[in-house]
Amino acid sequence: MSSIVYAGVKYIQRRHAIQCKKCLETIESKATHDLKYCPCGAVGIDGGISDGNRILGNLSDIEDRGMYCAIVEKKQIWLPQFVIEEHFQLKSDSSLKVET
Repeated sequence: MSSIVYAGVKYIQRRHAIQCKKCLETIESKATHDLKYCPCGAVGIDGGISDGNRILGNLSDIEDRGMYCAIVEKKQIWLPQFVIEEHFQLKSDSSLKVET
């Protein structure tokens, strides 16, 4: 299961979903072998929240709708994946650690 550690808090991936920018349909993969395509066929998603999940199609046609959750003081904190990537600079910030 994918997770991200930020400021000592572990956020676990709870939703693996994307939106097609061509047909505006949101599709979600909920299990390891749950391959789905949008109605126009431009993008697809597979793998649920398991390791090795994947997104198919041209990245310029995809808007990520993945979600991560952390439990802090018995409360759930939900963060969409795009917030983590954009605001915390997931790929370039050394304070983040991506775990699979």
